[in-house]
This record gives sequence, structure tokens and C-alpha cells, in this order.
Amino acid sequence: MKPRRALFVVVIVVLLVVAVLVGNAKASKPAPAAQPASASTLDGGDVWFCPGLPPSLRAGDGRITFANTGSTPANIAITVLADKVAPTHQTLTVAANTVVAKHRTDLGPAGALTIETFGGQVAIEEGLDGPSGLESTPCASRTAATWQFAAGTTLRGVQQWLVIENPYASDAKVDITLRTSDAVRRPESLQGMDVTRRSRVVVPIHDLAVRIDHVAVQVSARLGEVVAAQTLVYTADSGTPGVATTLGATDASDHWTFAEGANLTDTESWVALANVGGADTQVTVQVLGEKNLQLRPTTVPLPQDGVVWVQLGHCAPKDAACVNIPGGTRYGLDVRADQGMRIVAQEIERLNDSPAGSGATTSLGFTNSATSWVFARSRADVSHGSSLALLNSLAQNVTVNVALVRDGQVIRSKELQHLVIPGGHRSSLTVVRGDAKRASPIAAVLVEASAPVVVERQMAGDTDVSRSVGVAVGG
Repeated sequence: MKPRRALFVVVIVVLLVVAVLVGNAKASKPAPAAQPASASTLDGGDVWFCPGLPPSLRAGDGRITFANTGSTPANIAITVLADKVAPTHQTLTVAANTVVAKHRTDLGPAGALTIETFGGQVAIEEGLDGPSGLESTPCASRTAATWQFAAGTTLRGVQQWLVIENPYASDAKVDITLRTSDAVRRPESLQGMDVTRRSRVVVPIHDLAVRIDHVAVQVSARLGEVVAAQTLVYTADSGTPGVATTLGATDASDHWTFAEGANLTDTESWVALANVGGADTQVTVQVLGEKNLQLRPTTVPLPQDGVVWVQLGHCAPKDAACVNIPGGTRYGLDVRADQGMRIVAQEIERLNDSPAGSGATTSLGFTNSATSWVFARSRADVSHGSSLALLNSLAQNVTVNVALVRDGQVIRSKELQHLVIPGGHRSSLTVVRGDAKRASPIAAVLVEASAPVVVERQMAGDTDVSRSVGVAVGG
């Protein structure tokens, strides 16, 4: 058991009860890591941290998904770090090879969640599904002292929320830096900000950096460790409504990759670049397509502490910060900064009745890859289809097999087996067909590759589209 878990004194009694139920909790699986690959350690996972969604979204639309892809039952202890009342506790059991999807309100009042698992092999996602939007992203499997987000905006009709969870028994203190399109801002109210023990803080960035087109966020803990997530809420005043949520990256890097991208009609896409290093740099964006697509790389300057959004497709004449991608192309991205300069890269997408749906999506890039990935759910409640994007950055071909896990079964459909991804290319794979009336039950999605790849999932619902990284199980 990790040393920090001793700090969860409030839930000791609950955890002891669960430990008795499973006999010997230490004998369970090597559990998956749960953050974007850019922020994960490919180990751990017995403790999960779900910061929760901001208060502007309908509580009744909140969802928590528990996917046990192991061969033994999993006993789960849940602590709700409620916003305005004392923490609450409950337990549940998820059978082997089974998915349990809960309304967030079934677990207790609004607030962050700290979840311990015993037995099985569990991945956990949080999000929402309903009139306010569609989103489902992995919870975190660890805390960190630094969290980074490159893509944020506070233009008219857009709310940019930062949610910080402190799950431990001691207080944390954080500083928040905003790198904007016109200056670096360190609002006094966000310096030395207290995040008291077993609580969360919800920060409305849109009230502190008003009507700014580009806002990158950095959370740095002076004391303790935390988990940070960002949610962009596009209201009707901004155009097509949508919600885009992601955990932050726990470190910066000079190299990022993205598996999912599509230059569709009625869609706007960007890769946001934030320079958190100590000097100016140049960043090169290379498109990795399907089949024989070959495009020249695009290079843009990125000043120290600067933020640049590079448009992906639909380029205007003489627009230097734009990658000229043919219409209808599906692609991945390879993003590199010169001279090892540390940056953060994050994609953001707005869809307005496009072939992929309507709404908003966002995803941090990857700084590593893995041979095995898990997604806790295969589709939205009312599904209009879901797919996987798989990127092979290696020189050799990689073979991928995909399985669906539900109702005690591991289902390996023929059409989801033996997908070959050529070296330096990406591929798409449909997981759920776009039939809202006849969709199969919600399942977990397992991806197993012959060599390391990166994988993203995209789901379409009635009102929004969700894009998410998976849980990396092995490297």
C-alpha cells in the first residue's frame, strides 16, 4: 500500500470492511494508470481521484463508470469529498468482466471523489451525458505537484473552469499561472491559494481573464499534491453548445502526439501550444495520415511563456499558423519543439452539425505510448456511434486487436481483430455503429497491440461529442 494512502483516515473503517470482503486486497491485479499518457506513470491505479464537474452543469447529467476487466470481482470504496457538507462513504461490488454506470447523484452530493479498488482490474471514468452535454474522461490514478493545460478560452459565451482536488489529510497550497494571448497573468487571488484537506476548489477562470481568446493554465503546488481538471462550457451565446473536459498533464515535453483528427465540413480544429520553458522556440506540426497521405510539416514560432493556436485545415491564404490538410482527411499529429524546449500541446475542436456530430472536444497529447489500453465505456447513453483512433509512430507495422467487455464476457468480434497499422500512420476503427435506437449495451473497450501505440476514443451523443484518451495498462 502506498504511503499516502495512510492519510485517508476518514475512510479507514470503510476500507477495512472492503478488505475483509476480498480477503487479501494486495493479491489483486497490476492495475492500470489513469491519466492522459502525457501525465501518467504506467503503474498504480488502486486509488482513483475524480475532481468532478463544475457547478454550471446539470447535476442530473453527471455519470461515473466503473469497468472491471479482470477475472475476479472488484470491491470498491467510494468517498465523496462533498462541497458543502461532510464527506460521505459507500461501497459497491463490480463483477468480473462487467461495467457499472452510475448517475453521479446516486453516489452523493456534488464534490470530488476518492475511490479505492480491491480485486479485479478496474478503470474509472467520470463525465456527463444529457441535455447539458456529453463527456467521459478517465479519473486520475495519482496526484502531482504540477498540472498543465494548453487550450483554454474565455471569449463571449465560453466558461473556462478549473477544478482542483486535494484528497489527502493535510492542506495543500497552490499557485495558478495564466499564459494568455497578450500576457502572463498571476492573479493575486490565485497565488498561495489554499485547497484544504479532503476538498476541492472550483476556479472560474473566465471571471479572472475576461474575454481572452487563448488562456493556458498552470497549477503549481507549493505544499502537497493535487489533481486538476479543466472544463470548457460553450453556451448558446458562443454558437453551438458543447462541453470539453480533460485532466491536465503533469509535465511538459518537447514531443507530443495525437491519434484523433478529422478535417470535416462544419468543423474547426486547432492544436494549442503553450511554451512553459525558459526561452523562445520553434514548433513543428507534422500530419500522420492514413494510407499514402504525405503533407509538408508546418513550423510556427512560440515565444517564451507564449500561447499559439495552430489551425488544422480550412486554412486562409497567407495564414502561417495553419496546417493545410485536405478536406475529409482523418489524421494524427506529431508535434515537436526545437532544442528540447518544454511545451504543452492540446487539441480543441468545435463541431456544428458536422458528419461527426455537434459540440466540442478536447484532448491533451501523448508523450509516451503503450501496448495495452482500456476505455471504461464504449458509447454514450443514447449513442450515435463511437470509434477509436490508433496512431503508430514506429517505423514497422503494428497489429491491433480490440475486445468489448460486458456482462461477464470478453467479446472479440472478427471485425475488431488483426487491424494492421503501417509504420508512421494512423487508423480508425468503428466500435459502435451510429444507431441510437439499437445500440448494444455499454461495454469496456480493450485495445492490445503488438508494439506501443497511442489510442483515443470519440463518442457521439444526442447533444454533444466526447473525445478522450484511454487508460494505459502496459508499456
